[in-house]
Amino acid sequence: MTLDVLRELSSLLEEYPRLVMATIVAATGSTPRATTARMLVLPGGRTRGTVGGGAFEALVVREGEDLLASGSSPRLKEFSFAPTGPDSFGGVCGGRATVFLEVVERPPRLLVVGAGHCGRALARAAAFSGYDVTVADDREELLDGTQFPPSVRLVRTAPDYSDVPLPRPEDAVALVSRSHEVDALALRRLRGRPAAWVGMIGSHAKRKALLDGLRADGTPEAELDAIRCPIGLDIGAETPEEIAIAILAELVARRRGAPGTLKR
Repeated sequence: MTLDVLRELSSLLEEYPRLVMATIVAATGSTPRATTARMLVLPGGRTRGTVGGGAFEALVVREGEDLLASGSSPRLKEFSFAPTGPDSFGGVCGGRATVFLEVVERPPRLLVVGAGHCGRALARAAAFSGYDVTVADDREELLDGTQFPPSVRLVRTAPDYSDVPLPRPEDAVALVSRSHEVDALALRRLRGRPAAWVGMIGSHAKRKALLDGLRADGTPEAELDAIRCPIGLDIGAETPEEIAIAILAELVARRRGAPGTLKR
């Protein structure tokens, strides 16, 4: 097992949302590396680790790039090191190697603004579903670690929400705070910061009132248009837990490119 590759994996996922791990899972005869040799294929064909170098490794890198581009399922690929025959690439060592290639993804990130009933329920559901969750609120008493999964980061903000953690372009942000005034404060903090998805709990009337205020403050129309409100798939949700499921379902549908019936 190539431990140095595994040690690098976490830090590389901070830089690259998706990469491919190639692992030799079977090797017979003369091959450049034995089973469990691993290599990471990064966007652009860069690599960490090695499965043997030369023409063989170049073919594995090409397979990894194709997997990243296509988003297809993991694959097994046979390589023959014989000069001719099935799966041959012109090698002369005489052995055979089977390589398993799989996409490794960074956990999706979700910033939840609001630690009340809906915020807690959403944080639990999202953490259970594999999201990297941060919850921000200015009320210290609600940021009780016993009410959230251990993996959830809890951030106490200033009363004006001027220090809400800033999302990365691929992150999602769910505004489920106690009032539209707080949502407006958070949105002003996030102004100009691209995010993959920004959603806000509430009615169409709330959306209009809040966006009109932000528009008057000079928020660009494109940013206002990108805010989803109300959020969640239309499942008739009423309780905080049901609302959390509806919101998470929308997030999953967006991430996986699946159709979903949104609230209107």
